[in-house]
Amino acid sequence: MDTRYYNYIITIANTGNFSQAAELLYVSQPTLSKFIISMENKLGVKFFEKINGKFVPTPYGKAYIEYGQKILQLESELRDSINDISNLRKGTLSLAITPTRDLYILPLILPEFRKVYPNFNIDILEESIDKIESSILENKSKIGIYIADEQNKNLNYEILDEEEVVICVCNDSKYIELAEKKDGFKFPWIDLRLLKDETFFISNPNTAKLGKLSKLYFSECNIAPKTVVIKNMETRLRLASIGEGIAFTYDIGEKFFKCFEKTPVFLSIGNVKRCNKFVVSSLKNAHLDKAHSDFIKITKELLGCYK
Repeated sequence: MDTRYYNYIITIANTGNFSQAAELLYVSQPTLSKFIISMENKLGVKFFEKINGKFVPTPYGKAYIEYGQKILQLESELRDSINDISNLRKGTLSLAITPTRDLYILPLILPEFRKVYPNFNIDILEESIDKIESSILENKSKIGIYIADEQNKNLNYEILDEEEVVICVCNDSKYIELAEKKDGFKFPWIDLRLLKDETFFISNPNTAKLGKLSKLYFSECNIAPKTVVIKNMETRLRLASIGEGIAFTYDIGEKFFKCFEKTPVFLSIGNVKRCNKFVVSSLKNAHLDKAHSDFIKITKELLGCYK
């Protein structure tokens, strides 16, 4: 069965634009438009209507997309089942992951996966959380690894770890002596108000969960310190380790980031301990082949060693 045409209509619906859809599908716009017109004439219905400059699926288009997604999913499951039955140990690991996570997850997990599946191709998508979940829902990626802020009802989630929000300071910082042991927190705890005159390295508060939490901590402490937005977590930690400021991070910084000239110190903060769930997700009610299931198993086992 040629299932390309289901992808055509699904991609147009996702982009709302024929030109963008054609670019993503590697076909010309005239070819894509000709196909849609042909299908509409054949079935006697309209798949799309233009609203506020975007092509939006009609009820007929929505029905076509709904059943098209089911057909694409069944086709994918059939391929996976054949691979499992034949036990050829050949195929593709299809993984989506956020950029910060791949820095330490992939060097840790992939060598172990390769031992079991040496002939597998590795297809990795590095993207934001929203785009990762869209890729899984569209069956472009099999599994995703990221921080789950909110859960999508159409995805399965398995918790890999819970990560505490902490700060990082250089190892000769005067604030280390001011920190104290506090029940429920992983590291010595410090009152953020004592650091109100310091420079903080934070992730983007408009797009990143950690950046938003940084601003929340400042608000709760009624302080407004100088902040510098730096997307890369390792860069934030390196700057903090040499005394250039204070870095907001998760406790993974202490677990996985080791390449420092001067080993930094991590401190817990806040009136309450805040943690994010680090998860691996997959499409709900979909068949997950043995290779992807084994990848999840390996990931859980190896990350468990660091708890």
